Formats: sequence, structure tokens, C-alpha cells
Amino acid sequence: MRNLIRMSGIVGMLLSMLSGAACAAPEPEKPNVILLVLDQLQADRLHCYGNPRLTSPNIDRLAAEGVRFANYSSVAPWTAPSYATMMTGQFPSRHGVTLFWTPAMRAVYDKMPVLAEVFKAHGYRTAAFIGNVVAGRPVTGRGFEDYFEFKERSAPPSITERDIGPLLSAYRAPWIFEQFSTWVVQHAAEPFFTFVLFFEPHSPYNPPPEHDIFKSDAYPDLTDIGYDIKQGQLKRLAQLGDAKATERLHQLYDGKIHYVDAYVGQLTEHLRKLGLDKKTVILLTSDHGELLYERPAFMSFDHRSLYEPVLHVPFIVHGAVGIHPGRVVDALTSSIDLQPTLLELAGLPAPPTAQGRSLVPLMEGKTKSGDPHVFSEQDIVEPLRSVRDQRFKLIYSLWEGSKQLFDLRSDPKEGRNIAAQNPQVTQRLLAQLQEWMQQNQLPHDQLLARWKAYLGPQKLTILDEQAIGGHLVLHGTGWHSDENPEDGHWAGGCFWIESGDGSKTAVWRAENPLVGRFEISVYFGRLPQHKVATNAPFTILTESGTQTVRVNFNQGPGEWHLLGTYGNPYSVTLSNAADGVILVDAVKLERLD
Repeated sequence: MRNLIRMSGIVGMLLSMLSGAACAAPEPEKPNVILLVLDQLQADRLHCYGNPRLTSPNIDRLAAEGVRFANYSSVAPWTAPSYATMMTGQFPSRHGVTLFWTPAMRAVYDKMPVLAEVFKAHGYRTAAFIGNVVAGRPVTGRGFEDYFEFKERSAPPSITERDIGPLLSAYRAPWIFEQFSTWVVQHAAEPFFTFVLFFEPHSPYNPPPEHDIFKSDAYPDLTDIGYDIKQGQLKRLAQLGDAKATERLHQLYDGKIHYVDAYVGQLTEHLRKLGLDKKTVILLTSDHGELLYERPAFMSFDHRSLYEPVLHVPFIVHGAVGIHPGRVVDALTSSIDLQPTLLELAGLPAPPTAQGRSLVPLMEGKTKSGDPHVFSEQDIVEPLRSVRDQRFKLIYSLWEGSKQLFDLRSDPKEGRNIAAQNPQVTQRLLAQLQEWMQQNQLPHDQLLARWKAYLGPQKLTILDEQAIGGHLVLHGTGWHSDENPEDGHWAGGCFWIESGDGSKTAVWRAENPLVGRFEISVYFGRLPQHKVATNAPFTILTESGTQTVRVNFNQGPGEWHLLGTYGNPYSVTLSNAADGVILVDAVKLERLD
């Protein structure tokens, strides 16, 4: 009898345990997570961000069904540092990817835990589909079990010394979508994290005819296929101040957005057909925007600056549980917050190295408080830092110490620098920026040493073409173009302008910082129908100050002319304070040590 009682008790206990186990809540299913990035996408060109043109029906649908962040900024205005921040959750000054990639960067960058490694450690299958080589394996490769990269041929040392039009004209979205759609069928049964990087709408602005739907009477037969004088004709006209050329470039950019938007639609439809749409979170954003000739004092199509068209990018979250569809978050946020946000959406912890914070409470409406200040930085072309709050934005030059203050509430286009009129606001934001710089970036001498170690030997020629990088900037109106190859101009053409008071300038700048001693030379052709300057003032800005060298354009056209040797040069400027027409052809810089 005792044995029966004992057995009965044991059976009861087992039944009780089994019953408790049956009643315990099952472990929640892990959501799939897709980081979907459209390269070089300015937020304001999307219809859901205010563009009256219907550029983005599929992205608009994601925003209507999800959460759209209205004031989201990139921490960097170009590819490599921006993607490195997405991966690490660190500012560029911390993770070290601030210049074009070199093997020496690994010493800093490879110490940082990255997004895909966290997902992989928690049981996710990870894959990347990369349409931009600048965001390739060195920057985004770690942690991905499967890696698909659109390949380009090898490039020469200087981006200004090659014809990159054919390289960038190839449409990459079809290939990226094909790789993703095949992969996701094979891995639909397991939780996955994928990074899908569509190269489009990156320049050149060459949408297929069926997406070039925003035409007007502004050069309707011209498209944009590259960067030299012939391929970049529209860019060249826009740099001369041709309003219709600028209008046409905007149409083409919008058309290319419309093109890649179609692939966003295909991707989401593919998920729906596989039954994955209800258990997949999509975060759509971009690495940076595009200037696209929106600043008359900075006539460039590119993104080597810290102005709003370059930094303001979309941030849309779709498919997350607990969000109110169609919610718009107005709080200030930035890409420093992307990594912890994606991880919390998957129920995963952010690494202790992450500098941002999760935006999930903002998405869920649990808080309305964003970042009190957002910071951005660049080291190439002209090292700049910026800070903004809800109303004001300050841009600070590390080279010149110059300050630009804009009231974004009354002047959203950043047309008026009000730093001199608002010293208290300027000083308040500068103090915030200096505190951030002290916490994040190296002291000046160590920064120069890092740049020099990164770059190694340098020899480059800066042309008068519209190459990626904003190497040549024309200030002031009234510029002309001479495209007669018989005049001996470098690369077949030049810009020129009549003599004046010096307010019209051309500025040549290198892609990467120039650390060391450099020989600087200029090249100019002929302008037979005009009296050219005999005292054209070329001013070289260096770390130690400025020096002006006068050049006679009548002597030695079609040849290189040495201006001198300079330490740590920043830029070369030619003004029209001369006794005749000035010619803008090419500048060459060659490091000696």
C-alpha cells in the first residue's frame, strides 16, 4: 500500500510538472529582419516626405503601414563612414572609417563588434546583398554567412583619373533582387537577418525610359550617363547656373527613385508570396542624400558637405509589432541609433559599444523625446563637423575654423548664414560640438598621423569635370564653358570667366586629406578669342596659412606649371581678381615624402 501511495504521488508530481510545462508560454518566434538601404537617397525626393511627384508608391505604402521618421539624419555624408556606423553603432571618429578604405583601417575598425555578428550569435542566418563596392566586404563583410557583391573592375588610384561613367551606369537593382529572392526561398524556414543595399538611385541619373516620367520642356532629350564633358553635359550646364539643366537633373533623379522603388515593391511582394510578410521587419533608409545643385553658392551635384539635402535621409520601419500604422515621428534622430533599434526590434541586446539608443519607444508612442542634438562629420575634401537641435544647425570647418549657423525653422534651405548675428546661439552649439569632439575624435596631431598612415603615397590630378567628390566648386554666377579640344584644354574643355572683383572663384580640393609635402602644379589651355589674364591669382590654403602665386596664361598653354611645394595643403583657389579672363582647367598634387 505504501508503495502504491508513493507511486501515486510521483505520478501526480510528474503530471503536475507536465501540466505546468504545457501551460508555460512558448518562446516567441524570432522575427526576420531586413535592413533595406537605397544608396544616395535624399529624403525630400520621396513622395511620402513631401515631393509632389509620385516618385515612390511602394515606399509610400511601407510608410503608410509602418512608422516614418521625419527628422532623421545621417552621421556622415558619404558611403563608407555611413555604412560603418550602421554596422557598429559608433560615430565615424570612433570606428575610424572616415576616408576611402585602406588596409590600415582594419587596426581600428575590426575591433568593433558589428550588427551581423550579434544577429548570428543569437541564431539568425545572415546574408548581405551589396550593390556598392565602397560599402563592400571591408566595411560590411563581417558577420554575414552569405555575401553577394556586385563587382566592378579595378579602379586607378585617383577617382578623377578614370572614366567611371560606364562603371556606374549599369543597373544593379535587378541583380541584387535576383540574388535576394533566390536566397530567401532557400532560407525561408529559419530566422534571418539580411542587409539589402540597392545602388540606385545613385548618380549618374539615368532611369530607364519607362521610369523617366517627369519630363518637361527642360532638355527632355538629354539624360545623364557619366561625369566627363560629354557624358556629364547636364551637370556641366547646371554648374554654369542653367536652371533648366538643374530642373532636368531633378527629373532624372526622381525617375531613378521611381525605378528602384519598383524593386522595393518586388521585394515586399516576394515576401508576401512566401508567407514571410507578417513575420518580417523591414527598416528602409539611406546612407546619405544628394546636393543636386540646391545651393547656388555651392554648385555641385554631389554629397561632400554637411548641408541638409545631403544629411536628411528616410527612416521607415514596417512590420514591427506594437506600432501604430501611419505614425510620423518628428523627434530628432540619426543613424547612430540604427544599430540598437534594429536589435531591439528583434528582441536582442545592443553591444555595450553602441553610442546611440533604440528608437522603438518613439515608434510605439511611449515617448516623444528624441535626441536633443544630432551630430555629423566628414574628413574627406574638407573636414567638417555639424550639430543641430530642433531649430538651429551649426557647421564648423576643422581647417578654417569657419562657422555657418542656419535657422532651419525659417530658412530650411540653409540660404543665410546667421552666425555673426546670433553669437549666443553659435557659441552654445559650438560648445556642444566641442564636447562631442573631445569625447569622440583624436587630437589634431594624432588625426594627421592616422590620415598619413591610412593613405600612403599620393599622386592625383583634379580636373574640371563633374566627377564624384565635389573636387571642383565654382562660386558666383556668370561662368562660361569652352569645349573646343583644339584649344588644348585638359580633358577637352575648361570653365572660364571675365576679370572682376575676386568674388568669382574656382576651388580645387582633393578627395582625401593631403598630409605631407606636396608639389602643386596647374594646367591651362588657350582661349583665342579673349584676352587672358597675365596675373591670375592661385591661392594655396595649407595648415600653416595661405600663399598666392600669380600665373601668366599667355605663357606655356598646354603645359603643366609648378606653383611650388607645400606642407599639408588643403585647397587651391583661383579668383577673377585679375587683368583678364581666367581659365579653370586642372590641378595636380604629388606627395614628395
